Amino acid sequence: MLITHEVLYRIIGERISDDCIIYLSGPSSLDTPLDIMRSKNCICVNGSAGYLVNNNIPVFIYVVCDGSFYENNKELFYKYCSYAQHTFISEDVVKRADMSEKENLLSTCFLLKDICKSRGGIGRKIRYKIKSFANKNLKIKCSAFRKVKTIAFSTDVTYGHFGSATVAFSALQIAISLKFERIIFSGLDLNGSCKRFYNEINTQPTTLPADFEFILKSFSFVSSNYDGKIFNLSSQTAIPYDVIPFISTEEAACFSIHS
Repeated sequence: MLITHEVLYRIIGERISDDCIIYLSGPSSLDTPLDIMRSKNCICVNGSAGYLVNNNIPVFIYVVCDGSFYENNKELFYKYCSYAQHTFISEDVVKRADMSEKENLLSTCFLLKDICKSRGGIGRKIRYKIKSFANKNLKIKCSAFRKVKTIAFSTDVTYGHFGSATVAFSALQIAISLKFERIIFSGLDLNGSCKRFYNEINTQPTTLPADFEFILKSFSFVSSNYDGKIFNLSSQTAIPYDVIPFISTEEAACFSIHS
């Protein structure tokens, strides 16, 4: 399904709180009290949805951008889709599906289109800069050096998103687009071997350790170019708190009902 402004306005109207929890796969996510998650809109990703399903926590939005997760965990993917109010997927997910699956995905899930690629020559980068100048919702930073990756983010996913090698970054752009007052990460650890808190039937390799520098640059770019309130519940995160500030569970528990 296409993401339009009408769609975003409708989803905004379904919020139960001005806060959202982006529930990720890092081990520290298990430290987030269940009552906090019940009081806020939860955006979860990949296999992290299973914990919310098992604990009867409503899933506002389910996000999958890794085509290999879809390809190797289709039964779980469709289970979590049916549980969530809304599902957002990337173009990479659609590419991994067969024809009948594509039709189903495109009729039941919202498609996140790419606003740009991280790699490309000077011609592509010039086009990206023109795109960012023409649309204030798209922030794109390009280098004249070919080997330096482009970084970007979107404040309105009707125009697309930027993956940045982690679904957490896509979930953040969705939360920004839905105009949550506070966006709170749970399980944004990204340290060590970046282990997931849940056991996987089909264990998926992770590129997060190798991509960490790129991911950090992307979050830092958001921090420098977005004035909204973004916080991290993780006390063991590799993301510096001057990029995404720490928030305690007591502070996170405070919320206002969306009206």
